Amino acid sequence: MMVCVLPVVLLITSSALVSSLGTVSLLSCHPRWFLFGRRCLSFYPVWSSWSDANFLCSQSGGDLVSIHTPEDLQFVAQVANTSAHVWLGGYQEQQNGSWFWTDDTPFSISSWISGTKTAGAAGACMEMTRNDGKLQSAPCDELKFYICSMNASSAVIESTEEQTEPGIVPGVDLFDVLWSKSDALAEEILRSSSFLRELRSGHVTEQCYSSFMQQEALYLTRVRSTLEVLIGNLEETDDIRPLLLDTLKLYSRTNQRLLASPPTQWLHYPLQLYHSVVLEEPVYWLVALSARSCLRYFLAQELLEEPLMSRSMTNSFYQEWTKDSMKEVTWINRYKKVIKENQDHMDVFKAINIFREHMMAQKAFYKALVCSSEEGKQ
Repeated sequence: MMVCVLPVVLLITSSALVSSLGTVSLLSCHPRWFLFGRRCLSFYPVWSSWSDANFLCSQSGGDLVSIHTPEDLQFVAQVANTSAHVWLGGYQEQQNGSWFWTDDTPFSISSWISGTKTAGAAGACMEMTRNDGKLQSAPCDELKFYICSMNASSAVIESTEEQTEPGIVPGVDLFDVLWSKSDALAEEILRSSSFLRELRSGHVTEQCYSSFMQQEALYLTRVRSTLEVLIGNLEETDDIRPLLLDTLKLYSRTNQRLLASPPTQWLHYPLQLYHSVVLEEPVYWLVALSARSCLRYFLAQELLEEPLMSRSMTNSFYQEWTKDSMKEVTWINRYKKVIKENQDHMDVFKAINIFREHMMAQKAFYKALVCSSEEGKQ
C-alpha cells in the first residue's frame, strides 16, 4: 500500500517557490526522505530508546516527528511501514504530566492519546502502535523504531548529478581493503575476549557458551526485523535483493522469542549504528552485515592454528562454535562478489567507515560477554 500511496502524496505536497528574480525552486528533501508540506520525514527501522532516537535525529539535522493534524497522523502512519511500534517526538513531563514535542511546537493532541503504559525510570514518551496507528505513552527506555523530521530546504533543481569517484586502485577488491583497515581491531578482539580465552583453554562452560549464543541471537533477531523493513522497500528487480533475502533467512533461524527479552546495555550501540546505514544504497547494508561474518571466520581460523587447541578439540562447545564460524566463508564470498560488482559506484571511505563501525560493534559484544573462570568465582 505504501508504494502506491506515497508518490501521490508527495506530488500533492510539493510546492514551488518563486524568488524576486523569477528563479523557480522547489522545497526539497535529502534522498529517501519524504516531503510533506514544508517538512521532510524519514522512517528509521533502527532499534533505539526514545532519548537515543531523539539524539540520532538531531545528528541528522532534525527532531523526532511531531503531529498536529489528522493529516499529519495519516501521513506518518504511511511512512512507518512496519509491524513494530514507533517512537514519535512527544514526551511527558514527569512532575505535572504535561506533554511536549521535541521540536518545541505547541502540543494540542492530548485527547488523541488512547492508551498508556506504566512509565519507566526514564519517564514516559509517545509511541505510535503498529497496524492501527494509535498514539499512546510508553516507557522511554524501551527499544523501538522511530521517525525523524526536519524542515524542507528551498534549493534550485539541478539537472546534473554528482558522480562518485571509484577511489580504488584498478584490480583491487574493495572488500579486501575493508578488512585490511580493520584487521588490527580483529586481533584486539581475539586477545581481549574472555569467551575466546575460555575456548582457547578448552574449559568453556555450558553457561558461558549459552550466554554467548543467547546474546548473539538477541542481536541477530533485532537486525532481522530491520532487514525485513529494508528489503520490503526494495524493487523486485534489485540485484542485491536475493542476497539480502538469504541473509534474512539465516538470521530468522535464531530464537524469535528473544525479541521480547530485556535488551542489555551493550546491545544499544551496535543496533544504533544502523542509523547511518539504512538510508544508504543497499550495497552499504551488505558492508555492515559482512563485518560479523568476517570476524567470526577470522577468529575460527586463528584458534584452529594455535597449538593449545589440541586440548580443546574434544570440547563439544568448541566444535560447535568452530563449525558454525567456518560456515561464514560462504557468506563472505557472496558479500565479496556483490560488493566487487558495485565498487566502482561506491564511496570507498564511506564503506571503510561503515565496516569499521560494525567491527567496533562486534568488539562491544565480545567485551560485554564475561565468561572467565575468575569472574565466575566472584
